[in-house]
Amino acid sequence: MKIVFCLVLAASLTAVSIAQTPAQPQTPATAPASGATPPIAMHFSPGTLIRVQLDTPIDTKKAHLGDQVLAKTTDDLKSDPPGLATKGCKIIGHLVEVTAHEGDTPSKLRIVFDKMILKNDVEMALPATIQAVGFPDPSLNATSETPLNGGSPSQYSGQRMPSSNSGDAKLPFNAQGAVGMSGVTLSAGSSQDSILISNKHNVKLETRMQMILRTE
Repeated sequence: MKIVFCLVLAASLTAVSIAQTPAQPQTPATAPASGATPPIAMHFSPGTLIRVQLDTPIDTKKAHLGDQVLAKTTDDLKSDPPGLATKGCKIIGHLVEVTAHEGDTPSKLRIVFDKMILKNDVEMALPATIQAVGFPDPSLNATSETPLNGGSPSQYSGQRMPSSNSGDAKLPFNAQGAVGMSGVTLSAGSSQDSILISNKHNVKLETRMQMILRTE
């Protein structure tokens, strides 16, 4: 009996001890790493002209609202620090309106540019509209072209560096509108958007077409 009594007493004391043990504080979950966008290294002065070449075709008969517009710069641009805005930097935009031509309904394509990805992978905002779009002019090369420096100098004014690729066909920086695109008109919208309209057929932008972008 004494042995049984001792066992019962020991079990009771253990239960009381467990009940009186304070709960251990829970370790807070580790905060997720900050996903903040890296600081913008440069910006464009208003009126800077940037020539880009389309990487993806766009056809109002097949395109959809929100589709990305992908292009790359065709020229080295002066930057501080140097070497960030070279030829081949990615330009990203998207479609904010797509209307196919049908009967009396004109075809319409409205594009907004979002950002430029520099060579250090930093993304910078690209508030710009399309001044001209069309295929490169074979009669124009980089050495025969006079650079046009849009806007007043700032942290990044966007002057173009001299190029040794004299055989590269370019769309001139002084080009205006839809160059060589019969029946297509180009205009700037009210929200940094560019609008292409055709009353006769669907608006089509083909790969390797070039654009002259003017920063806002």
